[in-house]
Amino acid sequence: MTSLPPHRALLLAFSLIVLFLLSATTAFADCPNQGAIAADDPLQMLVLGDSIMWGQGLREEEKFSSRVKCWLQEKTMRAVIVHVEAHSGAVIASAAPAQPNLPVLSGEVNSTLPTINQQLDHAVQFYAASRTLPSLILMNGCINDIGVKSLLAASTPLENLQRQVRSTCGDGMLALLQRVRASFPRAQVIVTGYYPIVSALTADNAFLRLLVKRLNNLGPDAPKMTDKEMRQRLIAVSDEWYKTSTASLLDAVLKTNAAAGPGLFPPVSFVEIQFGPEHVFAAPDTLLWNFMFASTKVSGFTQIIVLLSLRSKAYKPDDHVRESRVKSCEATFKKPKGIKEDKLQKAAREDLFLICRYASLGHPNQMGALIYTEAIKGKLLPLIDKAGWKRDTNNAQTLP
Repeated sequence: MTSLPPHRALLLAFSLIVLFLLSATTAFADCPNQGAIAADDPLQMLVLGDSIMWGQGLREEEKFSSRVKCWLQEKTMRAVIVHVEAHSGAVIASAAPAQPNLPVLSGEVNSTLPTINQQLDHAVQFYAASRTLPSLILMNGCINDIGVKSLLAASTPLENLQRQVRSTCGDGMLALLQRVRASFPRAQVIVTGYYPIVSALTADNAFLRLLVKRLNNLGPDAPKMTDKEMRQRLIAVSDEWYKTSTASLLDAVLKTNAAAGPGLFPPVSFVEIQFGPEHVFAAPDTLLWNFMFASTKVSGFTQIIVLLSLRSKAYKPDDHVRESRVKSCEATFKKPKGIKEDKLQKAAREDLFLICRYASLGHPNQMGALIYTEAIKGKLLPLIDKAGWKRDTNNAQTLP
């Protein structure tokens, strides 16, 4: 992975400072001080995808979908109504991996279901019932089809990862985009990319080394590696994931636009997310949620205890909605009444709860979400006039 050029790094740092100051003084949830916003003919915005699109660990006003909404209202002087189908754990695949049939009480709770294809089906039903259509669709998808464990396992073969990413982020996203375009042909679609998970600047501590070892030793044929070899391999896997997923998603967008034929502007845009090596998980200027101890000096022994006792409530992610998420996780993955579990079933359910409790780790924090916001705004700005979204060039998409 290469570092950002000095001028881009400086610009990014300055932008983060400005954005932080703005976010500290502006309540984005209600989008105040925007003047006379027309409420009689609102723009409809649909949000499809996984935990990043959902905004894992973020308060509602911190999510990039909420920030884009408020910015659009300011630019168009029209109200924007957001319908969110995205949730944590969602996969693209129509045939989702098997999992317990448990109720999902919050988008913070990891669940492969509904899949993103199913989210689209639900959205079609929602807009048909409300007799409206979305003008803008924010969407993403494919990381959960790959599996985070594969991306954090040093033993993952790069060639296999390439093939899987091209299949899912390329072919899978292309098929999904074709369905989105068929369902909502007049909507402008924004597909957001992903980011590297680790880099050479990720903290090299006992906690992460033990975590990588645990993932690397899952299979009986897992190769034996030194700590240094595992770290180098993990960085290589992360680089390959970012490079191949970005190229595959962009390819799916370009093929979708090519099939749409010539027009005033392409119906689908791809937003690349450019996090530098210093912005990834456990890096010095991370833009991702971490453990609460990450910003303090903690001994290696304490970090080992964290890994070996993750079931303890003493260790928490540093996100903003962890307490409410844990309650939803407990309610979702509690032992079903009247049903006997064997040891394997109980272990599987408790593992799902554990994953749910720490689900925010590695997701964009409030500053990371600001980077997503600015990247999306950059794609939308030249489209607002052409799409007829402004109040004085009203082009509502409402069914008769």
